[in-house]
Amino acid sequence: MKKWEYDITSHTVEQVHVVRDKLGLAAEEAGPVMFCNSDGVCFFDNMPNANTQAIVHILNSRGAQGWRLASVTFRTDAVICFWMRRVEEKA
Repeated sequence: MKKWEYDITSHTVEQVHVVRDKLGLAAEEAGPVMFCNSDGVCFFDNMPNANTQAIVHILNSRGAQGWRLASVTFRTDAVICFWMRRVEEKA
C-alpha cells in the first residue's frame, strides 16, 4: 500500500524578493509577484519576470527534495503550497 506524507509551506512576497536577490535576478525586471483583485481572487502575472523566476526556483528546490506540489493557494501577500511525497515502506 502506498503511503504519503504531507507538508505546507508559506512564501511571502518578501521571501520571494530575498530569493530573487540571491539568484542575482535584476529587481528592475521584476513585476508584481502576484495580482489580487477586489474580490480577493489572486493570480500570477502572465509575463515572465524576476519574481516569477524566483518562485520557480523555490518550487524546484522543494521538488528536488522529492516533494510534489499538490495544491497552491494565493493570499494577497503570500503563496501557500501544499506538498506531498511518497513514504518509502521499510522492509
